[in-house]
Amino acid sequence: MTHSGQLKSLFSQKLDRAVFGTYFLGSVVPTAALAAVLHRYVLPGLARDSLGAMGMVGVLVGVGGLSLASFFALRRLVRMALARMQADNARLETILGASRELSSALDTHAVADTAAGCALALTDARAAYVLLQGGRGKPLLVCESAGEEPAPLYQRNQELIGEVLDGALASGTPTFLETGESGEELPSAIAVIPMTIAGGLRGAFVLPHARAGAGFPSEQVDALRSLAGLASVAFQNADLQSSQRNFFSHVTEILVVALDAQLDSGDPRAGHPNRVAALANGIGRELELAEEPLQRLHFASLLHDIGYLKIDRALHYDPAQCRSHPTLGYRMLSRIRLWQDVAKVVLHHHEWFDGSGYPESRSGSEIPLESRILAVADVFDKLTHEDFDRPAVGVTEAVEQIRAGAGRQFDPHVVEALGRVVERGDLAA
Repeated sequence: MTHSGQLKSLFSQKLDRAVFGTYFLGSVVPTAALAAVLHRYVLPGLARDSLGAMGMVGVLVGVGGLSLASFFALRRLVRMALARMQADNARLETILGASRELSSALDTHAVADTAAGCALALTDARAAYVLLQGGRGKPLLVCESAGEEPAPLYQRNQELIGEVLDGALASGTPTFLETGESGEELPSAIAVIPMTIAGGLRGAFVLPHARAGAGFPSEQVDALRSLAGLASVAFQNADLQSSQRNFFSHVTEILVVALDAQLDSGDPRAGHPNRVAALANGIGRELELAEEPLQRLHFASLLHDIGYLKIDRALHYDPAQCRSHPTLGYRMLSRIRLWQDVAKVVLHHHEWFDGSGYPESRSGSEIPLESRILAVADVFDKLTHEDFDRPAVGVTEAVEQIRAGAGRQFDPHVVEALGRVVERGDLAA
């Protein structure tokens, strides 16, 4: 920047104006006041002594020069402090954003992907890798990575990274290696930040630099250590959620098997929950449901008739008893926290769109969308499979019968989605 450009920028920024104002009031004004006092009371007495007068003027000029130099030094220091504060704020914002994403991650790979991207954002490294153990005693393997061509870079330097990784895992502290090199083949520096995960498993962040002389300042290392702590907790939570989902799925399967086992041999209702779940899933995706309501719909479809386990098998075709199965199913499921949302879908799957259904006579949007989808899938499967008192009908006729109930028994939008699923041939399986 030219000298005129520097002077122009001196007053073009709020920070410069604030620094200059402080400098002017704290330095220029007192210096000017001192000069006025000297000029009024001292210089007249030195008028006969020209050398003394010139010396005094030189002192004033020197003080002014030093004062101006101090201004530019102060301006530089303030700018450096502000830049560092902005960098710290950016790192803090990155960590806070990662914390929010990590807390909502549903599986290990989602946690690792978020952590790798955040580690790369916290530094100017060329790539970032998250390494995890597959089990106790097993070696650490790359779970996720981020950056510029991370896979080839890791493969070329795997032996070198392994040496740093062993040292970091042995000491339990961040470990660094400076190679003094740069370029495509060999990184200039490598950092390894170890993680300790619940259950005795271990993990680590690995970050290679590519620029000559590049390193990892202490503030970046501190940020990476904070990220490693957040990621360790997130990995533990993801593993716990995975275990809960696994338990949830297996218990659901056990209940569905128990419901089928209660039926007589050759009962046409056998397999009904699984068929309804498959069709409801297709309709839900046609309606572009998010993953969470889709999962809720899936499990509610499998368990929608679970209330029949509370009804004597000889009374399954008693209308009064049949009307109680949504409420009985709701009571069974709502006591389990993981199934409370599913229980609500089960409770309302026999409500009618016009409000004439049961058990609470809800109508329209008062009925959960998942329950409206389940109602259509339930009736469709019953129509297309024979029962003791009636034969099965074809797919086309079943769709027509359901369309005739649109707006009265069924949600018209759900009925339209069923039609599109059938027209595409998604029911062929």
